[in-house]
Amino acid sequence: MNQPSLLLEGAFTGNVGVEARGAPAGGMAVAQYGARLSVPLPAVDQRWFPSIGVRYRQHDLDRDPGTPVPDTLRSLSLSLNARGSLSPDWSLFGSISPGYGNAGGGFTERGFGVGVMALATRKFSADVSAGFGLRYDSLARGSTRLLPIATFDWSPAPGWRAFLGFPRTGVSWTISPEVSAEFVAEMDFGSYAVADDPLPAGRNKPALNRSRLEYQAVRVGPALTWQMAPAWRVRLGAGIVPVLEAEYESRDYRLRSDGTAGFASLELDWKF
Repeated sequence: MNQPSLLLEGAFTGNVGVEARGAPAGGMAVAQYGARLSVPLPAVDQRWFPSIGVRYRQHDLDRDPGTPVPDTLRSLSLSLNARGSLSPDWSLFGSISPGYGNAGGGFTERGFGVGVMALATRKFSADVSAGFGLRYDSLARGSTRLLPIATFDWSPAPGWRAFLGFPRTGVSWTISPEVSAEFVAEMDFGSYAVADDPLPAGRNKPALNRSRLEYQAVRVGPALTWQMAPAWRVRLGAGIVPVLEAEYESRDYRLRSDGTAGFASLELDWKF
């Protein structure tokens, strides 16, 4: 039986230098945190299981002098989701998420956007399933505006699982009924409206006011999940961030990490 759940999350990425157009452009560290509440709704025809959710996320960017990124990225969204069975082998998941994404200040109408995702999955056997789908973000202007999604889930042996998905891909091992370990690559991203240029006097850059910023980071490393109690789960992760980007696509200006940073993350999931 599905239950309401509250997920609290936080992560820290160490300082890493960034470059733009082949030249150094400062550096930054990222502290992020957020919360997501999910509430199931009554099933429809015992085949479709809708839910509603709300999510808040914030990234605080600790910038080196001369780094042309805002100090804060905020997003707040409402999601309407549905999961159901199309046939004994096929299932479908769909989601629509209106919300706001703003950089450097509070929420404004320029930060309003809608995210849409659809994913169809087929079960080939008790151990193998795969799927495909699309994700659309109306607020984005660059590479994350329309993303194809592929999924794959395989259990080659008892306790072992390999998975390709969005936003996490990796392998997991169930050590005990309460503890599991993973090695994953995961993507952290978002699209934000920028009102004011974060570095108006900066050189070798275009004006960045009234633009859109797409933030992307790839995190790679191990994670440990502990089911503390039937209603409580905690997940600890750590590793490296080989890719960190901030792209102002409409201004043809992209900042990209020049090196690798370390990260640590924590998730706490409560079902009530």
